[in-house]
Amino acid sequence: MRGILTYHSIDPTGSPISIDEAAFREHVRWLVSGAVRVVPLDRIDAPDTPDDALAITFDDAFRNFDEVAWPLLRTHRVPVTLFVVSGHAGGTNDWAGRRTAGVPSLPLMDWDALSRVAGEGVMLGAHSRTHPDLRGMTEPAIEAEMAGSADDIAARTGTRPHTFAYPYGGIDARAAAVATRGFTHAVTTQLKLVDPSDRPERLPRLDAFYLRDPGKLEAWGTPAFRGGLRLRAALRRVRAAVTGGPA
Repeated sequence: MRGILTYHSIDPTGSPISIDEAAFREHVRWLVSGAVRVVPLDRIDAPDTPDDALAITFDDAFRNFDEVAWPLLRTHRVPVTLFVVSGHAGGTNDWAGRRTAGVPSLPLMDWDALSRVAGEGVMLGAHSRTHPDLRGMTEPAIEAEMAGSADDIAARTGTRPHTFAYPYGGIDARAAAVATRGFTHAVTTQLKLVDPSDRPERLPRLDAFYLRDPGKLEAWGTPAFRGGLRLRAALRRVRAAVTGGPA
């Protein structure tokens, strides 16, 4: 089976966007053990990719990616895509100047750091300019956020991203259409494995927050892993129905 792992912040707060360093180190230990093939994001849906494969992504470009995650991934030559909110580079994750309830306010990588890790092998992806929920926005506004983010990253790092992550997983027909024009792949927050029927502009991901406990990720491929994933996905759908957010 194939999947895309989503990480955000490596920190000890226990927030919904966080896993601690010890748990992340155990994840990397397993990822490089040979139990599964780790491939670049843009290869996860390729016909010649092995059946047991994972792609690794990090959203938001927190400074702790550079300080904690990347040195470990670089040592083991693990491919990774880092999604950048271009209008907040060097700032914090207080999107639109507001803190998100239950989520710590954390520093983001600046352009010098982003350029450096790109040169060291990190694949930069676009994550919008200001991190809005794109659903319901006009197509010109969506274009400004999506293509504008790619433009910013290209101008500041010399590397134009060809992958995109929808903020909050928010996607509608207009956002998907913009993604198909500007990117080879775009990822959501839909909690499921990658299936051959998935379109490249609507790829699902597995949130590492749900796999932070010992043995969770290591159970990859087992009935227990699949069952736990189905249960989490069902709970998410119920919550989305109540709140109106993405499932």
